[in-house]
Amino acid sequence: MRLDRRPLLHHVAVVLATMLAAVACSLPTDDEAAIIEPEDLPDALRSDLATTTTVDPGPRSEPIELYLLAAAGDRNVVVQVTREIDAIAGFEQRIGLLFGENFVRTEQEEEDGWSNALREFELIEASVNDSRVAIIDMVALDENGEPITVEAQVLADAVAQLVFTATGFALDDPILAVRILSNGARTFVPTLEGDTEELVNRDDFVNYTAEWVPPTTTVAATSTTQGTAPERDGATDNGD
Repeated sequence: MRLDRRPLLHHVAVVLATMLAAVACSLPTDDEAAIIEPEDLPDALRSDLATTTTVDPGPRSEPIELYLLAAAGDRNVVVQVTREIDAIAGFEQRIGLLFGENFVRTEQEEEDGWSNALREFELIEASVNDSRVAIIDMVALDENGEPITVEAQVLADAVAQLVFTATGFALDDPILAVRILSNGARTFVPTLEGDTEELVNRDDFVNYTAEWVPPTTTVAATSTTQGTAPERDGATDNGD
């Protein structure tokens, strides 16, 4: 006797059809991919966010120490002030801050009566040679821009400011001395020990420091004439 298997096969077919229908219902039926707005994506997946690299340029300016003049009894002494300057500025730009109209006193400096003898001068050229000597070429001009001769005291005040400022610059190789030129030519400079055409440094203007005390003994003044200059021990002329 043979069994009729048709009802069983029909039952299996129904079960399979039901399972396939269930699987089909669980799959997405969209024909096109969904569009996701960029702002809804994580930053790492967004292409609309520009990626930039920040490079630190370093300081654009730095403090610089300059010297003005202050009255101390019957003489002038140098006083230190601070200004800002471009960090890559060279020596000429730095020393040039003191000349003419380049330097503007603060309100406090004006109230204190501090002055700048270099307002009477124009800087022609300034450089530092391999021997660490600052060579500063300058000239005093009148209102019409014509060279003029200034009083010895004014010149001494101006050179004292330059010497203390130049030798005080914070450089890897400090400036050791200064040579002053007037319109390209060597000129006599009044110092504590008399007039000289040679190199000068702070020792020549020690009387411009607040600590200096005038000697009690009388010392004969050293005089010079045009075309001669007193001997200076230990000075090497590197500023020609």
